Amino acid sequence: MDRKETLVLLGRSGSGKTTALRLINRLLTPTSGVILIDGADILKQDAISLRRRIGYVIQDFGLLPHWTIEQNVSLVPRLLKWPAEKQAARARELLQQTGLDDPSIAGRFPQQLSGGQRQRVGVARALAAEPGLLLFDEPFGALDPITRHEMQQQFLSLREHYNVASVFVTHDLMEALAVGTRIAVLDQGKLECLVTPAEFLRTESPVARAFLTTLPAALTKDMRV
Repeated sequence: MDRKETLVLLGRSGSGKTTALRLINRLLTPTSGVILIDGADILKQDAISLRRRIGYVIQDFGLLPHWTIEQNVSLVPRLLKWPAEKQAARARELLQQTGLDDPSIAGRFPQQLSGGQRQRVGVARALAAEPGLLLFDEPFGALDPITRHEMQQQFLSLREHYNVASVFVTHDLMEALAVGTRIAVLDQGKLECLVTPAEFLRTESPVARAFLTTLPAALTKDMRV
């Protein structure tokens, strides 16, 4: 994958999307094949060091409730023993970049924020240690439609600003088309097809075409024009 590229893993529940993410950061160990990051076999790397170089955003936020927002964002830089002032500066930068520019937010606790705000904190935390790769596991699925759209646009802006590659899991075709530069359709643990968003609209894959039926007919027609 190139920098600024987003590979979307699209599939129904149980198709293997989250399993694929867990294989990438070695939460699961592959029984065959090779996974390379920057040309290096992940099985030949220290698993903890590998995970600290990969940002991970999940649907239920995963924030530590007894830590402030700034402390949550600074988690990995702290583990990497960054100087305290560098940790704080990075946290402030990322909170601003993710739309949390109210200075008081850094000192609040997760339960004092809305769901959309907590997910922005989760994205900021994933970016904190300057990773080259981000993993997103249905990160915006629990948000209301307006906040979800805002977060998708924020994601695109952050991808461009920080020059980072990402793997993004979703079962929502509209989201896949909105954020993906390539879309991998998974079915029962197998890769059904790998296409660009434009190619997806013309694919003959039965599994992919089943997703197209979830779109309004008028919208599908407009997208193909």
